[in-house]
Amino acid sequence: MNKKIIFTFLLGLIPFFVFTQETPVQKKWGYKGYSGGMFVHTGYVKSGVFKVFDLQGNEIEKQIKGGTFGLGGKMSVFLNKHFKVGVEGYFSSCRYGINNNSCRIGWGGVTFDVIYPVKKWSPFLGITVGGGSSTNLIFIEKHNNNKNATPVVHYKVPLCIINPAVGVEFFASNRISLLFKMDYMLNVYKSNSAYPHGPRFYLGVHFYHKK
Repeated sequence: MNKKIIFTFLLGLIPFFVFTQETPVQKKWGYKGYSGGMFVHTGYVKSGVFKVFDLQGNEIEKQIKGGTFGLGGKMSVFLNKHFKVGVEGYFSSCRYGINNNSCRIGWGGVTFDVIYPVKKWSPFLGITVGGGSSTNLIFIEKHNNNKNATPVVHYKVPLCIINPAVGVEFFASNRISLLFKMDYMLNVYKSNSAYPHGPRFYLGVHFYHKK
């Protein structure tokens, strides 16, 4: 947990170092426009080993491990040439195990991005602070076509997330950009061995309206 806190603190210092190097004209704050768009993403996630119980009370060890896929969107407001703030929300699903179990994470939060535009390219560092939930559906035995007759374990746990990200945008025009980013979402609410960690890779299209 200490490493998570230190990493988040250092990432939060980035805006300070960026803006202390700007001229007085560049430091002017205010509404500079907005952007918004949708993303698809994929990645690889892995949880710790956790235990569930069958109908006879026997312990069964499980582990979430595999590819994850999902959709989401983001909308931001520009407050400075190098800074924007916004909101985003996503869901991400992973199938795992021989019984085709399912883990689905939904999350959202407030985003802060430090950007450095260079011609048509705009690299950025960002962080999202927010919350969500993780839902697990575990089939105790291999299910047939009638899932209602198959014993399952279903549970949902809350998440408090800090999500650092790095990416780059390519502007096809003044109003449209293609965006690629990578993140690694951390659950800081409490220790949960069933929470799957791992990198996710996003590809999206954003639309812009600037003053």
